[in-house]
Amino acid sequence: MTLMYNSAKRKNEIGKIRQVKINLLKRAAFLFVVGLSYYVIWPADILHYYGLYITVGVVLRVASKRMLLIISGMLVFGYSVSVLFFNYETGWDFTILEYTDFFTINGFFRNLFFNGFHPVFPWVAFLLVGIWIGRIDFNNTKKRNTFAVSSIIIFIIFKAISIFLINIANTLSPKEAEEFYFLFGTEPMPPMFFYMITASSLSIFIITISVYIGQKFPKILFVKNVVSTGQLALSNYFFHVIIGMLGIYFIFGKLEHAFSIEFAFFYALFFNILLIVFSYIWRKNFKRGPLEFLMRKITG
Repeated sequence: MTLMYNSAKRKNEIGKIRQVKINLLKRAAFLFVVGLSYYVIWPADILHYYGLYITVGVVLRVASKRMLLIISGMLVFGYSVSVLFFNYETGWDFTILEYTDFFTINGFFRNLFFNGFHPVFPWVAFLLVGIWIGRIDFNNTKKRNTFAVSSIIIFIIFKAISIFLINIANTLSPKEAEEFYFLFGTEPMPPMFFYMITASSLSIFIITISVYIGQKFPKILFVKNVVSTGQLALSNYFFHVIIGMLGIYFIFGKLEHAFSIEFAFFYALFFNILLIVFSYIWRKNFKRGPLEFLMRKITG
């Protein structure tokens, strides 16, 4: 999003900037519809949430870098406080990890904004941090190194605090311990303060390292393969559900809680290698991935 806006700004044409905004809103709608279209197959879909994330991002595109971080912080802190007053488990049957009233008006919007797999509040903070990152010149080695070091330090500090507090919980009663895990853990559900902070900081660190590797070793085959895979991120996400997960289901007739961790690990490894090879071959013959092409064809 940031790169698209920056490109339009360099041309200094109001019409170009407006067109970027329209295209992004169209793509947001596209992702929203595609994500919901196979919700029955994959309830943990993130694409329909991205439709809302992008819409918020378009609204806040003119916010300063400082304001983006402030809003992100407020979202994270506000959500962590709100969970203390509202029942996060409403609508969930955690024994089978199923949202029981998703196809009702109240359930749909509750899932979308508050307690789904990737609720807009506070997950949109990740997108706002991403816009903030997009405005940083990672070609500047000094800046990149500063962000790499500071982000990994933040990750280590908050992860250590979380572990320390969780260890305290082990000395408490089961009910009190559960509340500690809920409030201070780094699990994505619910997306509480420590999860959002550690996930964001670790992501920034990985991005800085990725930029370094991409610039240092641009011609290495592995780097080219990973770049191609990233350029087909939307298609690969779709394929991992439609092919990767449905394939297992059709072969074995089951999916969740059905296989050992060893099987899951090696199957995921095999499928990721398959996607990397596919992406590299596809990009040698086509400019965009299948779903990326379809999205641009429909939305511009």
